[in-house]
Amino acid sequence: MQTILVAVDPQHDAGQVLARAAQLSAQHGAAVTVQYVVEDIDVGEQDVQRSIDQHARATLEGLVKAAGFATTPSLKVEFGVPHRCVNTIARELAADIILIGPGHPSTVMQRVFGSTADRIVRTSSIPVLIVRNKSAQAYRSVAVAMDFSPLSEAALQAARTLAPDARIDLVHAYEVPLPFEQAMLRAGTPPDDAERFRQTKINDCRRQLADFARKRATGADAVVLRGAPGTALVELSRSGRVDVIALGTQGRNAAAQALLGSVARRLLSEAGCDLLVAGRARE
Repeated sequence: MQTILVAVDPQHDAGQVLARAAQLSAQHGAAVTVQYVVEDIDVGEQDVQRSIDQHARATLEGLVKAAGFATTPSLKVEFGVPHRCVNTIARELAADIILIGPGHPSTVMQRVFGSTADRIVRTSSIPVLIVRNKSAQAYRSVAVAMDFSPLSEAALQAARTLAPDARIDLVHAYEVPLPFEQAMLRAGTPPDDAERFRQTKINDCRRQLADFARKRATGADAVVLRGAPGTALVELSRSGRVDVIALGTQGRNAAAQALLGSVARRLLSEAGCDLLVAGRARE
């Protein structure tokens, strides 16, 4: 990891995002650019824009100083649509990762169509780290959500790059499909038989994970969670057992590039730890 782009909103979670950026910069010897986008306001005359720019830069300088960077980051203040500006700068810098806060939807439109964080995650061509925790200690434990699609493999690679010294768990959540559960009930399947069926499927998932680990993730542990993926991963994120969860934005059942996967979107709003999201490959 050589180049880190940090997109911050000084009013929301900027301190913890910058603290994580300082830790990663020190760990990887990476250069850091800190970006603040002033969103779609009518700045009027150039004097007004210049005043806003100067105030924003002074605010960023104070936040950066408090974060304790070993090497002073570059600062960028821009005016425009945040997620578009962030992606443009990421391409110009050839950034390896984007760091952002979890976002705070403040309008009805944002709650329906997604916050700025949501839009950055679903449009970025490089991994995005959503920093939720205030602690900036080096990551020790990473859970990679696996559905055995190319994007979950991309999440594994992003996790290894982000935290090369951390323990990695390959995690797959399994739940018997509701129609099948209902069919077993209608057929009068005894509870013990139904449970044996569930356990057999879980064991199959565990073997598939273990086989994947042997081939592509030596040293990683295989963990199967019972329950719907969104619920199971949120519970894991809040358990205190992992520092960060990595996943792909789409997975095997992607409907469209414009839509953020339901599991990723739920984690973005509810996760109790940091979240690393790997999107489509760089074009």
